[in-house]
Amino acid sequence: MPGLSPLTPVTTSFEEYSSDSLASLINQKLSNPSQNLVLLLDLRSFSMFTTNHIKTSLNICVPSTLLKRGSFSADKITDTLVGEADKDIFKDWPKYENIILYDNETSSLSENSPLFHLCKKFKSPICKAKIGYLKGGFTAFFNQYADLCEKSVNGTGTVASTFPRRRSLMNRKPGPFTCPTPIIELSGVNPFFSNIRQNIELSSGITETIPIRLPEGITFDKSQIPAFMRELIKDDDGKMKLAEAFQEIERTEQRRLQSLMLQNSNQVTADCPFSISAGMEKGTKNRYNNIWPYDHTRVKINDCKEGDCDYVNASFVQAEGCDKRYIATQGPLPATYEDFWKIVWEQNSQVIVMLTKEEEAGRIQCHRYWSQCKINSAKFGPIELKFISETSHCSVENNNNTIVTRKFKLNNLNHPEIPAREITQLHFLGWPDFGIPDSPIHILNLIEVANLTQLQAAQSSQHPIGPMIVHCSAGCGRTGAFCTIDSTLTLLNNIREQGLDVSQDLIQKVVLKFREQRLSLVQTLRQYVFCYEAVLWKLVGAA
Repeated sequence: MPGLSPLTPVTTSFEEYSSDSLASLINQKLSNPSQNLVLLLDLRSFSMFTTNHIKTSLNICVPSTLLKRGSFSADKITDTLVGEADKDIFKDWPKYENIILYDNETSSLSENSPLFHLCKKFKSPICKAKIGYLKGGFTAFFNQYADLCEKSVNGTGTVASTFPRRRSLMNRKPGPFTCPTPIIELSGVNPFFSNIRQNIELSSGITETIPIRLPEGITFDKSQIPAFMRELIKDDDGKMKLAEAFQEIERTEQRRLQSLMLQNSNQVTADCPFSISAGMEKGTKNRYNNIWPYDHTRVKINDCKEGDCDYVNASFVQAEGCDKRYIATQGPLPATYEDFWKIVWEQNSQVIVMLTKEEEAGRIQCHRYWSQCKINSAKFGPIELKFISETSHCSVENNNNTIVTRKFKLNNLNHPEIPAREITQLHFLGWPDFGIPDSPIHILNLIEVANLTQLQAAQSSQHPIGPMIVHCSAGCGRTGAFCTIDSTLTLLNNIREQGLDVSQDLIQKVVLKFREQRLSLVQTLRQYVFCYEAVLWKLVGAA
C-alpha cells in the first residue's frame, strides 16, 4: 500500500517575499505610516507574537477548519482581532499594495498550509494587492533584521482587548471592559481562543473561600442532607473544600479549551467533540465574544432557507441520570429575535425562564424580545407572536425578587394546520449579574413555579412538549446555577427512597457534566456555593 504523499509546493499567483524585500517595505512604511504600502500579518500563536514579532504586523490566528470554509471571508477575520486599533488597520485590506503573511519558519507554500488558505481569502476583485508569504518566516527574518522586530510591552500584546464576560477573583474595579487579553503559554494557541476566562482567574490560585449559609431559626439533623454535604457545612474545612472543588471545575474547563486550541492550530482533522467553530464564525449572533456553544450540543434551527444559517447561541444541557433537559441560551439580540422564536417553536418549548433584568448598571443585559407584540401581534419570519397577559408576584421583603409572568400565543404561519401554542415566560428580577439572589428561598420558589408551569403545559398538550428554555444575559452563570439546583434536587428526589448516604458530590458532578455541554455554566464561586445553599435549604424544609 503506497504511503501518503508528502506536502508539495503548489504553483499559485502568490508572491514569495525574501527577508530583504520585506525589510525594505517595512522601512518605507515606518518612514511614511500613512501610506498603504504593506499589510503584514503574523499567523503564529499569540504568546509567540507577544514575545517578539516583526514591526507593524498584526496577529491573525484562525483555526484551519474555518480557513478552509469558503463562507469565512477576509472581512470576517476582523472579528478575530482583539483591539479596535488593529481592526481599523485591517478593515482597509483591499487598499494595500502588498499583503504579506508569515508564520514561524515556512520556506515554501503548500496547499494544505494555513498560509495558503489565508492567502486565498484575499484574492478578490476589489483587491489589487500583491499577496504572498515571507520565505523562512519569522525565524529567518529575525536572524537578519532583529532591529526590525519588537516585543510587546509587558507581554500583554500591542492592544487591549474588550471582553465583557470576565470577572476575576483578583482585585479589579468592576466594569465591562477591564480585562486584558490573557496570554496562554502554549505553543500553537491563538488569540481567536485567547479569551479563556480561567487563564486570568486561576493565575493566583484560591483567593477566596465562601461558607454555605444555613437557614436561621431552623434546626435540622444531618441525616436530612446528603453525606457529601455534611462535611461542607463546617466553617473552615467546608468552605476550603468548596473552593477547591470549584477550582477543579474551572481547571478542567481550562484544560479542555486549551486542548481544543491545540487541536485546531495543529490542523487535527479528526472530529473534535468540543469544537466551537460555528459559534466563532457567526460572531454577529453572539451577545458576548467569549461565550460560544459547543458544536456537539448546540441547538440548530431546522427551518432554514437556502443560504440561511442554522446557528443560534443555545445549547442542550442535561445532567447524567436526570430526565430533565434544558435549552441554555443567551439573552436574545434584536438580530436574533427570529432565531429565538423559531427555536421556541421548533423545539415545542412552552416555558421560558428569564433570569436577568433588561438592564444593569447602565448596560443592556437582554433586549426585550417580546415587546413588539404588546399592542399588535408581531411577526418574526414565519412565527407570529401575540401577547395575552402579564402579572407580577412581588415579594413583600424586596421588589427585586418579583416574578413577572407573561403569556403569549405562538403560531407558525407556514403551518396553519398546527394549533397555536401558549408560551409562558417567567421573568425573575432578583438575580444580579455574577451575583446571587438575596435568599435561596426566592430561587427555590421560582424553580417550583417553573416546574409546575412545565407540568401543566405537558398535561394540556396532546404531544410531548420540549425542554424548558433558560436564559440570563450570556446563558452561563445564572442559567447554569438554576439548572444545577433543579437537576440536583431531581436526582436526590429519585434516590430518596434509598437514603441520602450519597458520598459522591452530586452538585460538582452535575456542574462538571454541564460544563461539557456549554461554557462556564455556573460561572463564579459565589454561584457555585449558592447551589449548595439552595439544595440544603430545600432538603431541611426552609423553603
